[in-house]
Amino acid sequence: MCLYNFEIIPQETPNVIRNCGKCKRNTEFYCSEKFRVNSNQKLVDVWVIYNCTHCEGTWNFPILSRVHVNNINSDLYHKFISNDKETIWRYAFQSKLLRKQCHEVNTNIRYELREEKIDLKSNNLTIRFYCKYELDLRIDKVLSEILGISRSNLKKLELDEMIILNPKINIKKKITHNLQITVVGKGQKIKL
Repeated sequence: MCLYNFEIIPQETPNVIRNCGKCKRNTEFYCSEKFRVNSNQKLVDVWVIYNCTHCEGTWNFPILSRVHVNNINSDLYHKFISNDKETIWRYAFQSKLLRKQCHEVNTNIRYELREEKIDLKSNNLTIRFYCKYELDLRIDKVLSEILGISRSNLKKLELDEMIILNPKINIKKKITHNLQITVVGKGQKIKL
């Protein structure tokens, strides 16, 4: 069978639901892909700026608060002041921290799967996931999409111990970087 490497490439950052001071109600905010950096003498504050989808009002997601400039890695500080997109996205995908600040985080985002096939001499089908950001995508959702089978059929394969996850986690958990899934001896019955 084969080894398939799948890189999960988000097409957008998650939006958040929180109170908008201008709209006077809970609304959706999107990531502006900009940092706000303030310094008071040697102390630095950094936020990611979010904008309301209705009125363009802003909310600042705190990243650093009152940190001495000497305690910030110089490369990271440069990324803050230059609005480095990859760094902003890394913070925008920190759903656990966002949930502490917001009513809800909409993690149902558009993504692309970039596939690389490597032929191996094996009766098994192996899939490895790569992702730069912390994504809230469930393993069973993406795996059923890739394999073209229902989640109930996927669950049956798991119960029959025909699916092995490394690291060994529940198939309903979130996809993590470098997660490897092996479908034992079933590769010929699954079209990929």
